[in-house]
Amino acid sequence: MEEKFDIYSRDGKYLGVRTSSECHSPNPGFYHKPAWTWAYNSNGEILVQKRSMNMKNFPGFWDMPCAGHIDAGETPKEGAMREAKEELGVNINEDDMEFMFEYIEDLTWEIGQVFFFKLDKKESELVLQEEEVDEVKWLNFEDFIKLLYSDKFVPLDKEYKDMVVEKLKTKIKTSKAEE
Repeated sequence: MEEKFDIYSRDGKYLGVRTSSECHSPNPGFYHKPAWTWAYNSNGEILVQKRSMNMKNFPGFWDMPCAGHIDAGETPKEGAMREAKEELGVNINEDDMEFMFEYIEDLTWEIGQVFFFKLDKKESELVLQEEEVDEVKWLNFEDFIKLLYSDKFVPLDKEYKDMVVEKLKTKIKTSKAEE
């Protein structure tokens, strides 16, 4: 059975439900919402995943640790938490999954819901979704920036990357100050 997603106008007005294939058709005329989720740890490192070679889009590229579509009837936070469980094998408490911002990607007709969560686990403690994730690694902030802006990372708008970097920098600084 094909996945179904809630659909929206560009300004976020709810329009109904459509299938995944309708949402991913060329110029569908409506938007859907994926959850784009980033993880950081107490050491100020950022987790990245290497996409499986089986993936249709950008196999073998580095990417954010969890990303996926929000199912019809699911809240963005529920979708982000589900994706963290599916892709990394971690249960994230609702209070720990923090909504950061929304990003409109007109080329793919998506209104990305960007979340951050703190994760103090070693790579070896994560249970990766084999069909989607080949490996994960923690990177210090400098190495993360280099990888994010390289051709080894999935193509993302520079504006989006800049927003993620700025928010992560602030989040990590705040997190360290609270310890």
